[in-house]
Formats: sequence, C-alpha cells, structure tokens
Amino acid sequence: MPECRIVVAVPARDEGEGVVATLRALAGQRGAPPFETLLLINNSQDDTAAQARSFARQRPEFCLHVHEAVLPPAEANVVGARRAALDWAAARAGPGGIVVSTDADTWASPDWLVELLRPLLAPGSAVQASAGRILLRAEERAALPGPVRRTHLLDTGYRDAVSRLRARVSPDPHDPAPRHWQHFGASLALRVSAYRAAGGVPAVSCLEDLALVRALARADLPLRHTPRARVYTSARLRGRVPVGLSTQLGEWQRGPEHWQVPGGAEVLRLAQAEAALRRCWQARRSSPEMAALWLTGEAALNAAVRAPRFGLALEQAHAAREAEGAWHRTFAPVPVQRALQEVRALLERLQ
Repeated sequence: MPECRIVVAVPARDEGEGVVATLRALAGQRGAPPFETLLLINNSQDDTAAQARSFARQRPEFCLHVHEAVLPPAEANVVGARRAALDWAAARAGPGGIVVSTDADTWASPDWLVELLRPLLAPGSAVQASAGRILLRAEERAALPGPVRRTHLLDTGYRDAVSRLRARVSPDPHDPAPRHWQHFGASLALRVSAYRAAGGVPAVSCLEDLALVRALARADLPLRHTPRARVYTSARLRGRVPVGLSTQLGEWQRGPEHWQVPGGAEVLRLAQAEAALRRCWQARRSSPEMAALWLTGEAALNAAVRAPRFGLALEQAHAAREAEGAWHRTFAPVPVQRALQEVRALLERLQ
C-alpha cells in the first residue's frame, strides 16, 4: 500500500456511556495501515472526554487525539460537528492523505478500515471515496418492536435488490457489483483532495453526509460502495438529530404495509433512463428515446447532455423529471414487500 497519512474523525457529544466501546473497536483494527484517530468532543455535558483520555492512557499504542470544543450555537449540531471533525482530520492528513468518518455510537468490525481503504489504496485506482455497510447492533435490533424489525428486514432486502438491479442495468465502472446502497457518515472514507474538491461538508440543516456524497457525484469524483467494510451502530428510537436513522426507525413502527417505496417498474425505468443519459452525455447529444425514458421533453434534457460533468448532467435530468411531473403521474409508490417481490422478479428475468 502506498504511504499516506490516514486519519479517522469521530465527532462526539454526550457519548460517555459508549465512546470507549467505539474507541476499543478502532484500536482493534487488523491489517490496516497506520492511522490516527481524532475525537472531537463538542458542547458535551458528560464525561466523554474523561472516558476517552482514560482509554488512551490504557492503550498508548493507539494514536488517539482528544479535543474538546465549544461550537457556536449555529454550529453546535451534527452538521457543524461533522464538518469540524473532518476539517481537522483533513488538515492533519495533508493534501495526499485520506480522511475517514465514523460515529461515536458505532462499532467497527476488526477488518473495517482495511476493507474501507482497499478501493482507495489499490494501485492505479481512480476511486476518490469509499462507503461501507452500516448495520444495527444485534442486541439492539432484537429489542426493537416487531413492526420495526419486520420493516427493517424487508427494506434491507429491497435496497439490496434495487442495488443489484441498478448495477446490472446502469453499471458504474468505478462501483461494480457486488456493491451496496449506503453512503453515510458512520462509514465513509475520502481522499483529502476529493474532500476539498467537493467543498467539504455542505452547509445544510441535516443529512450532511448525503449532501457530501451528492457533492462528490456532482464533481464526478467516483465513490465505491464496499460491502465488506462493516460497522454496527446504535438502534436508538430517539435520536439526537432532526433527521436520521432514528427518524427512519420511528416511521417503521407502523409496520411494513405502511412503508411505501418505488415499485419494480419505476426502479427499472429510472436505471434505464440513467444509462441512456450516460450514453447521450458521452455523445453530447440528446435523443427522443432518452426523453421518453425520463418522461420529459427533449428540450429539457439538451442542457443536461451539454453539462461539463456527468454528475451535473444527472442532477439536471433529475431536476427536469421532478419539475415536469409526468414521472409522478405515471409511477406511484407501493408497500415495501410488494416492491421487493417486483424487483426480485425483474432480476430473475434479466439473468
């Protein structure tokens, strides 16, 4: 593996009860190149810092930096904390380095880091970011209400099937199968150069990790979804952010029959539309066939195919699809169990 500085950034606030387990998992990484861990504790009222420093004294071989900060009110949230932690890590790693993001309530598998970094450190790799799988901790998942567990299992199967269908219909050379569908701050690695090119963590009110991934896509900075890089996170029903995993779990309490997602026909059409857009963008010309797939006028797609980057073209095409409204008049969401059956049937047909 080439030499570069690798820094894992962990924002934390009032995580005294679990931060040692998170640090222990990071200290137990096997096969990974040398790395540092930066724990940014912001606006905390408990003993998170004391717990972390006590662990550092017990494990002197583990390179841990603990920093306590009081972020201003506008920044004292998960977005500001993630930005501060990743900015600090990027400055520490340097222009040729790699920053890795995880959470203080998340436990990494022993091979998480080596697997997460593998696409970035492979010789000649053009991959600029890597996203790992995020699973619920087994004991917390088992304690969830029955409707939440059932919906979670069906949704996971559905997302996996959709990912496989999309990989078959609209393949990405930098993100081939097997891949997955998650790209969140609990398991994400980026080259510092890509982090800078994307503009860092965007100024959004929530879901800053998804906004960062969208910025990478907009800049045509390839991201690899790495199935073997796994972390296990808390299944808290009462979260600490306005929108996040706890929000999702809360919505699932109504049961799978109330959780509606795009059906098989819509998933297939969107994958076909994106594949057609890629071909037209490469040829720098639109076509009636592509407009028919997107259910938009050809004129609305002309600007997209002239975009300087494919990520921008894709963003503009989706904006046109949303604005014109024909898509939503044609397709309606369906219960997740039905959607899963439809997507699996399509996969069998395409074999």
